[in-house]
Order: sequence, then C-alpha cells, then structure tokens
Amino acid sequence: MEFVVGDMAITTVGTDGDDRAIEFLVRPEGTLEEGHFAIFREHGRGWEDARLTIDPAAGSVPVAAIEWAVEFAREYL
Repeated sequence: MEFVVGDMAITTVGTDGDDRAIEFLVRPEGTLEEGHFAIFREHGRGWEDARLTIDPAAGSVPVAAIEWAVEFAREYL
C-alpha cells in the first residue's frame, strides 16, 4: 500500500507473516532516493518494547515518516 503523507510517499513493503513486523519505504517529494526502515515487536510484548531498524545503506529517513509509521503500525500490528 502507498500513502501520501505531507510531501512524502510512504509504501508498506510487507510484514513477517506473524503480524509482528512491518517494513516501509519512504520517498520525499522531488527525490529519487528511498529510505528503508522497519518497526517490529517481540511476540507477546507490548508497544513499549517495539523496535525500529533503519537500513544504513538505504538513504535517510525523515522523522515525520517514522512518526507516521509508528501510528500506522500500532493500528496494524
């Protein structure tokens, strides 16, 4: 799924199949570079223990995209 958030396109790449992780691609308007990150939580753990991973080779990730993705993941995962 692709969402437009402000001047960014945020795409959900996929989940791990157990509804514990979701990956995102973010592309700010006017750029070709995409940032790649994931939000995950351990089985049986709450959101207080959720983690964020950012692929260091996949460009920068705007903080606003992470904020949006956290809210999306809370509802989805």
